[in-house]
Amino acid sequence: MSQKPVSAFRSIAEPLDVDDAALDRLNGELGVPTLTRPVANARRSKPRSTAPAKSTPVRSPLEKLTIELPNYLMDALRRSALDERTTVRHVVMLALQRKGFKVEESDLVPDGRRQRGKSQ
Repeated sequence: MSQKPVSAFRSIAEPLDVDDAALDRLNGELGVPTLTRPVANARRSKPRSTAPAKSTPVRSPLEKLTIELPNYLMDALRRSALDERTTVRHVVMLALQRKGFKVEESDLVPDGRRQRGKSQ
């Protein structure tokens, strides 16, 4: 008694013989969304400006400085930044400026994080 092994897969049915117009009508009745190509420059109401925004100050290129400080000093820096509603970087830059180092005003950003989606 030899039996055929039972397959876990079922065969794929033959494609239906339906024309595109009939499928389009059915899609319209069922409310199936369709893909469309965007019209060139349809979303742009005015041409883009290549100049940077006037409200954005030009900052110098940045370099990273990693230092190790005692816990009490880091706590004091963080507390000062929190009290002034600014960043530790800003507190350190102000301290360096007060010490006599040249720090450009455009680089003294109180909160250096990027403004995402906020209109000013």
